[in-house]
Amino acid sequence: MMRCPRCQQENPENGQFCIRCGLPLTENARASCMYTEAQPKKESRTGRFLAGLAKAVCYVLLFILIQSAVIGIYGAYYAMGEMSGMLSGGFGISEDFMYDISEDLMEAVFENISLLTLISGALTILFLAVFFALRHKNLFTECGIRTVPLSALIWCALAGTALNVVVSVTISFLPLPEAWFAGLEEQYQYLGETNIFLEILSTAIMTGLVEETIFRGLAESRIRRGAPGWLTVILSALLFGICHGTPIAIGYAALLGALFSVMNRRYGSILPSVITHIFFNGAALWFVTEDSLLILAMYLICGGVLAGSLYLYFRKNPEEENNSDSVPVSAPDNNDDNQ
Repeated sequence: MMRCPRCQQENPENGQFCIRCGLPLTENARASCMYTEAQPKKESRTGRFLAGLAKAVCYVLLFILIQSAVIGIYGAYYAMGEMSGMLSGGFGISEDFMYDISEDLMEAVFENISLLTLISGALTILFLAVFFALRHKNLFTECGIRTVPLSALIWCALAGTALNVVVSVTISFLPLPEAWFAGLEEQYQYLGETNIFLEILSTAIMTGLVEETIFRGLAESRIRRGAPGWLTVILSALLFGICHGTPIAIGYAALLGALFSVMNRRYGSILPSVITHIFFNGAALWFVTEDSLLILAMYLICGGVLAGSLYLYFRKNPEEENNSDSVPVSAPDNNDDNQ
C-alpha cells in the first residue's frame, strides 16, 4: 500500500493517483499532469458565441453612438444659436420658448437628416479605418469586402430596385394599425425634399455602405464564429431590424437583413448586399406616386424583375464565373479570425 503525502490516504501499490484527493503518486502521473496543464485551454463554442455576440453589439453601438453624437452636436449648435438670438433681442427664456425651440430643433434635424447621415457615415468609416490600421489589420478583410463577379452585382442592383417597389406596395396593403403607418411616414417625411444629389450620396450610397459594413461585415462575421449559420442570420437580422425604430421599419428591415445575409454567403463577400442596399434605398427617391394603375403595373413588373434577378444571382457556382469581369476591390484575406 502507498500512503498519500497530502491526505494520508492508503492507496494500492500500482495506483497512479490518490483515490481520495487525486494527488499524483508516481513520476509518470506527475509528468502527465504537468503536460496537460501546459496545453492551452480551448475556448468552448458557447464562449466563442458570447464573445462574438458581444463584439457584434459593440460595433452596432459604435454606429449608433457616432450617429447620435453628430445629431447631438448639431442640435446643441442650433439651440445655442436660437437662444443667443433671443437674448440679444432683450427677451427672456420662458417655458413656452423652450417648448417652441424643441419643436423647431426636431424639424431642423429632420430637414438636415441627409447631411447629418452623410457626416456620421463618413466618421464611422474613418474611425474603423484608423481602428484597424492601429491594430495592423486590413479594413477590407475585417469587413468582408472581397472580389465578386460584376455580373452578380448587376443582378443585385436590379434586385434592390425591384425589391423596394415590391416591399413598399406590399406593406401598404397589409392590415396594420394606422399609427404604424403614421410613424413610418413621419420617419421618412423629408425624403426626396432636399438636394437630390445629396440624398443619393447620403441616403442611398453612404447608408448602404455603412450599414452593410457594420451589420453584415462586422457584426454578423463575429457572431458566425460561435453560432450555426441559421442562428447567425437570425441574430444579424434582428439587430438590423431593431435599429430602424418604428414597428413597420423594424419588420421589413429584419426581413431584408436576412435576405442580405443569404446573398452574402453565396460569394463570401458583403459587396452583394452593399449594392442591393444602395439601390433599394435609391429607389425610394423616385418611386413616389398616387396613381393606383401605375402602382399596380410597377408592382407586377418589379415582382418579375426581382424573381428573375435573384434566380440569375443564385443559379451559378461562383467558381464557374469568368474571373475576367470581377471587380478588384479586396485585399488578400488574412487575419480574419483575430478580431
